[in-house]
Amino acid sequence: MLIRSFEYHLQSMSHVNRREALAPRRSGRPRDTLESESSMKSHSLLLWAAAAAALALPGADSKKGTRTEVQKTMFMPPPLTDDWTKWMVGEWEGAGTSDSGKGSGTVHIELALGGQFLICRGDAKITELNPDYLKKHMHATDEEVERFQRSGYQSLEVYTIDQQTGEVIGFLFDNLRCVAQGKGTRDKGKETVAWEWHSGHKSTRITERVSDDRMRLIERTPNPDGSVMEDQGEMMRIKRRPAPESRHGE
Repeated sequence: MLIRSFEYHLQSMSHVNRREALAPRRSGRPRDTLESESSMKSHSLLLWAAAAAALALPGADSKKGTRTEVQKTMFMPPPLTDDWTKWMVGEWEGAGTSDSGKGSGTVHIELALGGQFLICRGDAKITELNPDYLKKHMHATDEEVERFQRSGYQSLEVYTIDQQTGEVIGFLFDNLRCVAQGKGTRDKGKETVAWEWHSGHKSTRITERVSDDRMRLIERTPNPDGSVMEDQGEMMRIKRRPAPESRHGE
């Protein structure tokens, strides 16, 4: 889902393709270094679809903060009904930019499986793309760049609360075949989630509740040289007009 202001990072590639395997021969640089740089920097195109997801993390009451003590596990816990979860449910839209390009998108957030999980589906349209950036940092071919521009970016994120620790638990999947797992906490209207990607790199995403209809997201990803890449974006709730009531007899 994300920031969903599209700045939120194309999450890193979860598999190494044949071109990446050959990259060390062309550049003379270690394969592990190339894979790490590629996955971290690819993380910066759609801060929103990723944010999209991150945006929707349920948890304990924001005034009390997320629980840290171990709790007893229930056979069938009650549905997620906290204020944060209720606030997240709905339709959101945003736009953003990154080193990879520009885009806009929407995020649909809903409860599923009896209210036990928060499901976030993000869909972004790419309005401007930097092919050279994708080729250099993600080893993308001309055909892949063209296909990516046409297809856009889609993500699926699933969240719930760990019964024992009270931590936010998240899982992310996208149309780049990226896979990530996140854990985090919430306090005073702000949620912080640490993500670990299948490729091995890590990132941190912060979601802030600005108002009932506005959220702000920040994502920070450490680079191999010790610097930190930061992306920011915002999303607004899509308000739909209620359908007019039909008059009796019409």
